[in-house]
Amino acid sequence: MFPPSVSVLTAPILAHALGVDGRGAVAAATAPLLLMLAAATFGIPEAATYSIARTSQVARWVILRGSLLMLISGVAVTAVVLLLSPLLSAGSDDIHHNLIIASLAITPSLIVALLRGIAMGLHQWRFVAASRGGDALFRLILIAGLALAGHLTIFSATLVIAISPLFGGLLLIPALRRVKGQLHRRDPAASFSSLTSYGVRVWFGAISGVLLLRLDQVLMNPLGGAYELGLYVVAVAISEVPLIVNSAVRDVTFASDAARADTERLTMASRLSTTATFAIAAVLAATIAWWLPVVFGRDFVGAVPIALVLLAAVTVGNPGSVAGAGLSARGRPGLRSTSLLIAAVLNTALLVSLVPLWGAMGAAIATFVGNVTASNLNIYFLNRNFNVPWKQFYAFRIGDLRVLIHATRQLLRR
Repeated sequence: MFPPSVSVLTAPILAHALGVDGRGAVAAATAPLLLMLAAATFGIPEAATYSIARTSQVARWVILRGSLLMLISGVAVTAVVLLLSPLLSAGSDDIHHNLIIASLAITPSLIVALLRGIAMGLHQWRFVAASRGGDALFRLILIAGLALAGHLTIFSATLVIAISPLFGGLLLIPALRRVKGQLHRRDPAASFSSLTSYGVRVWFGAISGVLLLRLDQVLMNPLGGAYELGLYVVAVAISEVPLIVNSAVRDVTFASDAARADTERLTMASRLSTTATFAIAAVLAATIAWWLPVVFGRDFVGAVPIALVLLAAVTVGNPGSVAGAGLSARGRPGLRSTSLLIAAVLNTALLVSLVPLWGAMGAAIATFVGNVTASNLNIYFLNRNFNVPWKQFYAFRIGDLRVLIHATRQLLRR
């Protein structure tokens, strides 16, 4: 819950301190970083999770070989961003300068992503949560501190967003030390060919998925301007709140289903996640017209209808997100990638067509269509290849509620 909650807290601070245009400038500088972080992984963190979840004995070799792959990829992708920076900055010298600064964090952030994937494969969820929470807390403290001191600028905000994942990476180190006794055996599952084979199949889906999430912010400045981007990033921050449940369920489902496939557990996780996502989105949508002008400022009132469309988009995309984790866990990441690739192509075409006409609302509509497409294609492939009925992803059951109540009681006792 903590990282998206922090995003909700930092979004108003950035909005009030920088204004619509300034917030858009920060997004223009950091969106390529966030996009390239997904593009440059080539699915290696997911491959690490998959390999180690199946047999933890390969962790040493996954760390060594995965780190080398991430280093090579990071250097290459950083060079690409630097070459494209004049185009992405749309003629703004300030955005160009900040974009270059942010790009230098790509390589170390890739190493952090690999370490997190390893910790997930080892089921070290406490350390995974600490890493994500530490990253978010570090970002919140710095942004709030700079704002209170009157030093929160476009440059300082960009720098904080770029370096905060590195702090979260430090918190993963204890997870690796705890399994030192298991890091001793060579295994073909951790070979370069095994990692890259699985990783590339996942990567097509990962890059397609991140295109659905991030390409709109990369293209918004050249196509619609910093003002529209400023409205859009606020709407995106709001729409990410319901994903608190989805992201946690998806990650745990991937690792657990890779260790032992269980269709009933998979579909129940999807139903519970969808129900929780819908409930959170409904509360936000019903009250947004009241609190958004107060929290973000009246200059951001134009983000209200955009946020409503994006809240609908994350809700309808939830079942297919968990289904996609199931496909990857059962050794068919290529099918998930196919779903996301088709959705990304459709989303990109709509972005290019609608953003010049309707600005941020055009991007929101494109995201909604892309999410609906990807979600239902994932469920279709899971049904076709593993005989998982469609209705099991949508039909909520009384038994699900009992499981949820039992889990909540256990959590409260802890």
